[in-house]
Amino acid sequence: MNKWNQSYGFLLGKALQQMEQKFADGLAPFNINSRQYGVLLFIEENPYSSQKDISDNLQIDRTTMVSHIDHLETLRFVERTKNPNDRRSYSLLITEKGKEVLNSRWEFLTDVESEVLTSLNQQERQLLKDFLIRIWKSL
Repeated sequence: MNKWNQSYGFLLGKALQQMEQKFADGLAPFNINSRQYGVLLFIEENPYSSQKDISDNLQIDRTTMVSHIDHLETLRFVERTKNPNDRRSYSLLITEKGKEVLNSRWEFLTDVESEVLTSLNQQERQLLKDFLIRIWKSL
């Protein structure tokens, strides 16, 4: 076996690159990237989160998070409201327009995932997901 096929990092990186490109193509008409889509998902599942909460949970540096939220707010996918408990921070909510984008792209993204993982059965897909979550949480 050659070195290319022995490197987990290389193989994982190539798979991620392919999946990311497919995601990017499907999100481009909405003027967002996959990371911003993830931010929208987080806000939908955790309403009234602060930018810091999202940044910490998704492991996105704070400066980048500010630009993501600014962009999503400009598109009217999220709205900032003053946090009543801390006047220095904002709480974030997804708008109806943001929910529409999430819903319209969810099926597309799950189709891409199925296409990329077509060579794995359900049990193998679940194992891969479990392993990836474990790796991500350990970083």
